[in-house]
Amino acid sequence: MKFVKKYGICLLVGALAGTLNGVLGAGGGIIITYFLSHLLTEDQKRENGVFANAVATMLPISAVSLFLYFSKGYIQMDNTLFYIIPSALIGGILGAFLLTKLKLKTVKNVFSFLVIISGFLMILK
Repeated sequence: MKFVKKYGICLLVGALAGTLNGVLGAGGGIIITYFLSHLLTEDQKRENGVFANAVATMLPISAVSLFLYFSKGYIQMDNTLFYIIPSALIGGILGAFLLTKLKLKTVKNVFSFLVIISGFLMILK
């Protein structure tokens, strides 16, 4: 029964994260990060596994969203393809490197700060 409950909750969280990502273009990672912080073992958390696993789960969700947005003509290829994607890939490599060097508390604080500031700025606009 514990197995069914655990994986049932995983399926529910995944569906919620995918829906948020599809509708808002963001937000699924926040849900997954919060969920993984309660699901993973202390050793996995200590090694920043929450954030690494969140990225691993968000990649396929983002790929599906990208395909659907592109097929509907929502992607502005002149800006996205030539500027944002290459610099985001470089940033992703740098971020993955930094994740292995930073303390978990620092990563949590930066993540929390960005979520709060992003929410605040969205409310103001």
